[in-house]
Amino acid sequence: MSLLFDPRPKERRSALFDRERELAELERAVKRGAPLALCLGVRRIGKTSVVKVFVNESGYPSVYIDARRLTERGYSKAGLYALLEEGFAKARGKLTRIAEYLRGLKGVTVGGLGVELDWGSRELSLTALLERLDEYAGDRGEPFIVVVDEAQELRFLKGYNRVDFAKVLAYSYDNLRNLKFVLTGSEVGVLYGFLALEDRESPLYGRARDEIVIERFGREESIEFLETGFAEAGVSVPREVVEKVVDALDGIPGWLALYGYEVVSKGEVVDAAAILERAVGVALTELRRDARQSELYGHVLRAVALGYGRWSTIKRAAEAWMGRRIPDESLRRSLRRLVEISLLSRVDDEYEFLDPVYREAAKRL
Repeated sequence: MSLLFDPRPKERRSALFDRERELAELERAVKRGAPLALCLGVRRIGKTSVVKVFVNESGYPSVYIDARRLTERGYSKAGLYALLEEGFAKARGKLTRIAEYLRGLKGVTVGGLGVELDWGSRELSLTALLERLDEYAGDRGEPFIVVVDEAQELRFLKGYNRVDFAKVLAYSYDNLRNLKFVLTGSEVGVLYGFLALEDRESPLYGRARDEIVIERFGREESIEFLETGFAEAGVSVPREVVEKVVDALDGIPGWLALYGYEVVSKGEVVDAAAILERAVGVALTELRRDARQSELYGHVLRAVALGYGRWSTIKRAAEAWMGRRIPDESLRRSLRRLVEISLLSRVDDEYEFLDPVYREAAKRL
């Protein structure tokens, strides 16, 4: 199996295709940039892979939190601290040395099982924990990287004594010179809204940040990606088939890797239509989940997918399907939300999908 087609996030540069620019930008941001770096891009574009490869290669001590796992751990202080415990267990750098800096901190137990955080303790605060990590990094003379994957999920934190992550970031920004936060986000508008960097009432208002945007591959890059992976795996796929796949999947590395994985694992050329159908099925499941938030979401997505890209045509189509009048503000709110979660973009006066796979899936809503 080619490393390029491994369906899991990449952790080594040799498995990452053509992301030298992004890795260099992330390195500059961590070494010489602001305390906060945002790694942005649509779903399945490879944000997690870029960040993991950088962290592994840099050798900097770090802790990694996948905020999507709060769906299973709970959107609470307990859930966040559970993810932190897991992150410490896998921390870059020697856990024993990090643990020594945490020893003696109220609410923290350091033992044979690693670092345990007592989320119910009033005396344990996330800022106190970060202060110890900052001290650890300062003594080593290098940054400590806190990675939060899909950081927009932190906006759902709730419950007793909940963590206000924006305030934690602001405190770290002002006081902890050796910490670097790297946040990834697929729902770019939602992440911006959560951080509220332009909101005068936000604790993060006016703070500088570095942004690394992960772009989709161009057509030739996509062809090269597939052909390189097939060559590594010793599989021959006709050029015309590769081009057809690339035209269907539009440079999204996750979808291209899925096709490559299917071909290599089966040992035969797979029809482009078959893999597109599978990708559409995955996307449709996600869109149905999003559409459960609002009946109007599904109708708006379907309208745009069918070519009704202007406000007036979206409104007419959605009203026809719903059988009632839709208030302008409701439609405006839905469109704004769908742009924020990076499903749609607005170009001049028309809305369009950022990913053709999701466009095809939306036709079936």
